[in-house]
Amino acid sequence: MKLRKVRKDGINEVGCLVVDDNGVPIDRICRYTLISLDGHANNTQENITRHVIHIERWAQKLEIDLTEEVALHGLNRGELFISLIRHLGRYAKHADVVVPINQKPVEAEYFNQRIDACCGYFDHMAERATSKRKPNDPMNKRIEENVQRLVARLKKRKQSTVKASMVTGLSIQLQASLFKGLKDPKYFGWSAGAALRNRLIIRLFYETGIRRGELLSLTIENCHTTKLAHGERPFIHTRHNVKYDDPRNDIPHEKTDERIIPISNDLAELINQYKVVRSVPKAARKQPPYLILSSHAPYPPLSTSALSSVFDAIKNKIPDINEIGSHRLRHTFFENLDRILERDGYDDEQKKKIKNNIGGWKPLSRQSENYEKLATYEQSIEAMSRYHSFLENN
Repeated sequence: MKLRKVRKDGINEVGCLVVDDNGVPIDRICRYTLISLDGHANNTQENITRHVIHIERWAQKLEIDLTEEVALHGLNRGELFISLIRHLGRYAKHADVVVPINQKPVEAEYFNQRIDACCGYFDHMAERATSKRKPNDPMNKRIEENVQRLVARLKKRKQSTVKASMVTGLSIQLQASLFKGLKDPKYFGWSAGAALRNRLIIRLFYETGIRRGELLSLTIENCHTTKLAHGERPFIHTRHNVKYDDPRNDIPHEKTDERIIPISNDLAELINQYKVVRSVPKAARKQPPYLILSSHAPYPPLSTSALSSVFDAIKNKIPDINEIGSHRLRHTFFENLDRILERDGYDDEQKKKIKNNIGGWKPLSRQSENYEKLATYEQSIEAMSRYHSFLENN
């Protein structure tokens, strides 16, 4: 079994097929990977599909009818359940060969992802099995109960994980180094046009906190930087693009809610400058109206790999910045925002509401807490300094 990615007609979405050794799609699996997983991010669909293939290879090796064993018996016969759990803990490359007894298992977080994939896939099997029977068939209830018990058993097998992100934004000093380099178009070895584009890329991440997919999906019409009414602030509108065909192989997607993000007049002017430069080549004018294009003919929309090259050039020239990318600049944005909100006396509840709105998170989300570690550390140092001063003076 192999995974094949296919582009869906009419929309900028990619689906996953599972094909046999002859390249023929396996219908019962593709019904799940192509239809049931529709709407998930591309990477999520691909990861889940790989987990499904891992599960199916286990069933293939044991020569069992997986749908029958799941729906009619809940993997409750013999050693099937234990065998599946052991298989989920193995790396895929060892699925069909004899392995050493002391084989290193997959990491806990990855193992839990496989458990989740099993639960979703087995629920799908139950739905398919009951849909083929009459509504009043007594087997329907038995199938539902079998799969519910199986899913509950699987979830109990999840392993404990300590998932604490250590990513922080750039320090104030590193931010100064970064923008000092960006002021010189030749510093990173870029052409004048590429330097303007790359400065815009960095500033969009730095000043708005948008994600990589949001920047690469941003269209000219969603950059409201001209013909503004009196007193109207410029802004960008992040939204999932379904209007224009995307020629990229790795199509970027939005991971957060669409939203309007106000921007500074200075950033709006930089966008306007780049709009002029990007439209000079005739070939560029024939491209879909994504804001950020490649600097090489025929000037297609910038790819994820090309964006990574921009950050690689920065890391090579500024040794102190050993890690930089869209995610770290997003952290930098929210830490700078937290410093300003703390300075201006906003309480924690107000800060959370503002960050959730700007970040595209749900109103009650606590996700913003992961994006303010460095700012919180600085505030802790300041609080301890005041505490020490108090002790020394009393």
